[in-house]
Amino acid sequence: MNIHRTLLAIETSCDETSVSIVRAEFLDPPESGIPRRVQVLAHIVESQTSHLAFGGVVPEVAARDHLLKITPLTHTALRQANLSAQSLDAIAVTLGPGLIGALMVGTLFAQGLSFALNKPLIGVNHVDAHLAPALLLSQFNPDVDVGRWIDTQPIEYPALALTVSGGHCHLSYLKSATDRLLLGHTADDACGEAFDKVAKLLGLPYPGGPHLEKLALKKSTLHPLRHKFPATLADKNNRFGFSYSGLKTQVLETIRKGLGYPQGRISGASLSEDEKSEIAAAFQDAAIGQLLDRLHNALNEYSDARTVVIAGGVAANQKFRKKLLETCPLNARFAPLSLCSDNATMIALHSFLPNAGLPSPHPFSRYNYSK
Repeated sequence: MNIHRTLLAIETSCDETSVSIVRAEFLDPPESGIPRRVQVLAHIVESQTSHLAFGGVVPEVAARDHLLKITPLTHTALRQANLSAQSLDAIAVTLGPGLIGALMVGTLFAQGLSFALNKPLIGVNHVDAHLAPALLLSQFNPDVDVGRWIDTQPIEYPALALTVSGGHCHLSYLKSATDRLLLGHTADDACGEAFDKVAKLLGLPYPGGPHLEKLALKKSTLHPLRHKFPATLADKNNRFGFSYSGLKTQVLETIRKGLGYPQGRISGASLSEDEKSEIAAAFQDAAIGQLLDRLHNALNEYSDARTVVIAGGVAANQKFRKKLLETCPLNARFAPLSLCSDNATMIALHSFLPNAGLPSPHPFSRYNYSK
């Protein structure tokens, strides 16, 4: 007889208010601890538009927006799943990292819901949860897959995992789904953040990453790039870490030079479309190049790795996907496109991984982070 568990998950770490209800089926007795299949009963992601006027996320605005949306979205998710709150087995919520005020809205709401329903509460680390869709699913399209049972497709271990989001870059060696060695992380600006900031410098709307990717595609492939930014780090001893502040500064200085403004606030919006596409393409090449350089260093160092998994918002970048698949010697699994950016379904999926005991008192408590 198989075991079913149904979780309601909440994600409010930044500027997406997301609620998801996911059911998982486990073999009884469990073998690997990985669910045999999952059924996403509700998948709701509401991106906040109130930040557009500011060109970036304002923490206080984000928290207020979450506060307005979290209760009605939860009721909507339960209606879509055709479930009562009492039929849930547990509540899962992002505990961090993220914006403090935004996280407080989600965690306090989840705590109250857990207490009122007398259901266990699972605290989840947001960065690690980005990997869960890539570890379990080979595909998920919310337009057709909500309500359907999806067989899980576990990866082969050991594996190398690259999580590239707006706030963090992590490169890890995975011995199992929850036993990992953190090889490198962001020293300053993360890759996704750099995409958004460079897009803003070029006068593109927020969120800038997808707009910058589209702008870079306008660059003619018939001629080489006039601008070139370094894709490797100056510190040769740093083989696995990430740093994007220097790259961002180089783009800033290139735009200043193009505008003829040596100092003060600038906007590259007045540059020609050709010049903007050149800068966007050169930045994107360098940003992706650094990710691939770090990953290839890890592939050389950890030759027993059998799989590469990639997740996070930047994993949706099509050129990044193409370049990695062309150069990676191992089987590579990307998180499904619909689950790359922040969403509550990844929080629920992460809660189904082995050793995710109920309840979890601390977002890092379920992991063995090797020294």
